[in-house]
Amino acid sequence: MAMEGRRRAIRLGRRALLRAGVALPLLAAAPATPPPPARRISARLGGRGDAFRLGCHGGALTSLRFAGDRYETDYVRPGAGLGHAHLRFRRGAGEAWRPLSTRGGAVTLRPGALRVTAAADGLALASAWRLEGATLRWTITLANQGADPVEIGDLFLPMPMATDFAQAPSPLAAVMKHSFVSGHGSHIFWMRSNSAGPYLLLLPERDTALEYWSVQPAAPGETESWCAYLHAAAAEGEARAGGTRWRLPVSALTLAPGARRRYGFRLQWVADYAAARAAIAEAGLIDVELAPGMTIPRDLEVELALRSADPIAAITAEHAGSTRITPLPPRAGYQRYRIGFARLGENRLTLHQSGGRATHLEFFATEPLETMIAKRGAFLAAHQHRDPTRWYYGLLGEWAMDRQRLLGPDDYDRIRGWRIYEVTCDDPGLAKPAFLATKNAEHPVAAEVAALDLYIDHFLWGGLQQTEAEPYPFALYGIPDWKQLRDSADPGPKGRSHVWRPYDYPHIMVLYFGMYRIARDHPGIATRHPASLYLARAYGTAMAMFSVPLRLADWSAYRTGFYNECVIPELVAALEAAGQTREAAALEAHWARKVRTFASPDTDLFGSEYPFDSTGFESTQALARAAVDRPAAMGVTPAAARAFRDRQIAANLFCRGWLEPAYYYLGSDYRAGAGDSYTLTYMAQMGGWAVLDYALNDAEDPHALLRLGYASQLSAWALLNSGAAADGHGYWYPGAGNDGAAAGGFEPAPFGTTWLGQPHHRGAWYYACEIDLGFTGALRAARTILADDPILGRLCYGGALAADGPALDWRPSDGVRRRLALRLADGGADLRLLDARFAADRLVRYDSARGQLDFIAERFAPGTSLRAERRCGRGPWQACEVPIDARGGASIDLPLGA
Repeated sequence: MAMEGRRRAIRLGRRALLRAGVALPLLAAAPATPPPPARRISARLGGRGDAFRLGCHGGALTSLRFAGDRYETDYVRPGAGLGHAHLRFRRGAGEAWRPLSTRGGAVTLRPGALRVTAAADGLALASAWRLEGATLRWTITLANQGADPVEIGDLFLPMPMATDFAQAPSPLAAVMKHSFVSGHGSHIFWMRSNSAGPYLLLLPERDTALEYWSVQPAAPGETESWCAYLHAAAAEGEARAGGTRWRLPVSALTLAPGARRRYGFRLQWVADYAAARAAIAEAGLIDVELAPGMTIPRDLEVELALRSADPIAAITAEHAGSTRITPLPPRAGYQRYRIGFARLGENRLTLHQSGGRATHLEFFATEPLETMIAKRGAFLAAHQHRDPTRWYYGLLGEWAMDRQRLLGPDDYDRIRGWRIYEVTCDDPGLAKPAFLATKNAEHPVAAEVAALDLYIDHFLWGGLQQTEAEPYPFALYGIPDWKQLRDSADPGPKGRSHVWRPYDYPHIMVLYFGMYRIARDHPGIATRHPASLYLARAYGTAMAMFSVPLRLADWSAYRTGFYNECVIPELVAALEAAGQTREAAALEAHWARKVRTFASPDTDLFGSEYPFDSTGFESTQALARAAVDRPAAMGVTPAAARAFRDRQIAANLFCRGWLEPAYYYLGSDYRAGAGDSYTLTYMAQMGGWAVLDYALNDAEDPHALLRLGYASQLSAWALLNSGAAADGHGYWYPGAGNDGAAAGGFEPAPFGTTWLGQPHHRGAWYYACEIDLGFTGALRAARTILADDPILGRLCYGGALAADGPALDWRPSDGVRRRLALRLADGGADLRLLDARFAADRLVRYDSARGQLDFIAERFAPGTSLRAERRCGRGPWQACEVPIDARGGASIDLPLGA
């Protein structure tokens, strides 16, 4: 996302960029209430010896801290109060909804207890807190004291927590909200950016469920908050009338005269994720573990494990005729199932427990990975501007799915808030050729390679990018309009020298490096230039990233993690292999300097173009990988390398959905703290590569992170609009013209505006924006993993296991078919094929007793052998050359190691 767009969002209000909801029209009729008083604590409910240190004022908690906390984090937003309840009710079906809130109600304060009550037209509403040892109880009570039935259309609880990192005085003064709103199994927790415990966990009691949420002011004039709904029939009905695609069941409540209804929550501190899972299960909610993810290709299946103090009585499917549910033997205290989805798109499972309790899991079924990869590549190449009379001849264009319209500099949806740089340069424009080149290095198609060369020769070289003969060789023009900048009469850094935006350089480096790989590895595919030229331009672009912005704008590329720069070590290796040792050493020196910068404990891992950003974790994992694997070459100590590695994976996990089992949360990156913004962005998959890399190379017990990392790298494929004709050619925006188009993010809120101010109604955007960065990360992460998971049993990530025993047989379906990881009970091993892939639809066999891998190879070029790299356990990688027979058969020794 470009600087100008982010600055505009901050001008509109720092939370406007990330807000997923707006104030509900239904609240307009509510009476105005005074804003909360200036922050002061008029009473404490607990002393310093308790688990909670609480302050209250006006019937709400104005301070909530962990007793003895070394960071002194206050979880309640300054000036706000937690604990008020709001509802809308009516006495007759034809009446208008009327509001009632505990704000301004009668307050009762006793040692360890706080209660506030309010009433209107015979309906009483109370909200109460009580300390019970290490637990803080929150109860909401309704009582119909009138003579007629009363209908509650909405009952919601604002959660004004300290989730604004941009406004916080320090990163540890704000907390990230993780929430799963999905019936009786709902839960919410808040954690700090250093991932240090304890986490604050909110769990509903067994008779309490959450069914809806929105970000809104609780009343006119108040600051908006994330609001959880216990009943939402009125709010959801009005949102549905406005076009929302909210999918979870909602309810209203009718109270007879004299009837009461109580709802309860418990707040407690938990040490970490494992403790949170245990607490969820012990409370009778459901701890959900699964693999390979909740975005699931239809040729693969989900292994599902459920743990709860209250057993799951049944699972029902939204599309029963298209869903396979196979019970499996229990394991490690979990009930287990195998699930297969045949219906494209969103698929809901409902988990039933005693007492009519229900929890909903939302999955998304896609086409097979290779089908989607092929469709995306073909779509991008087919939507290239091909008019040679236009200055943007060769541009790979943006596509508006809702209108099925190709955008470009002469029509870039300006009236709907889109900007010219989103269709020509910056991350949205440059992500597309970067993905297309990376895709073709794996699965080359002559027409797509030709489209890339057209882009390079007519749009990029000598246009968006300066040539070697210009003042700043390999420099890239920035935003808002690179063509205007190049043609400007101003020679300074706001005109013709506006080539100092370092974020753009890695995308073009990856483009050239992908073209180099195509020319090097696929001699049957014609390219306009030799491999050496593409390699030289990849190197020149990488070097310019480190030098030009620093020279012109004092903008250091060493202090910020950039998307796609994780390819630099591979580019260094390619330069060395080509005999360009001087160039390799020069580029690695820059990379090592960046490693040293990030290995410093003072470096902010969240800083980017705005104060809190989750976009750098692909880069920081690559930097940590270099530090840990080659500390001497990078100029860091082994201890500093390990400390950096651990700090950055903790930061990655902090802003990633893990305990939230919905396809648009699990594995997705979260933005700005509250977790209310769009999800499934490009960082879901890029950061997923990072989690997988850590799991496979660093984690003592890899399995929990293998589940999360694989779910992450699959997650945003849900945003690729692809499908067969019977599926309407796609789920989000049907029509043959949209088959292979993509969305840049998912909006989980029932309604609101995107970061550009465009209205949404829950669902996928109609622009691709930056999502091809995520697809590129997914290509890097793609691999088949065989693992003996302690909860799920033997798994085949990215493949279908055909035989399970001493000899394992499977069909690889990971999208690339070049990488294999074994994480079995007897040890681990890894393999990557350099100039071939595992054959499609042919079984691969691993004999663990002999440590032998047998497969049929698809060679990139004719030959009698293939090149590969392997490692045993965590030993060094070793190059090997493997003979193949006439039918492509190959055998590789791949012994397991500790």
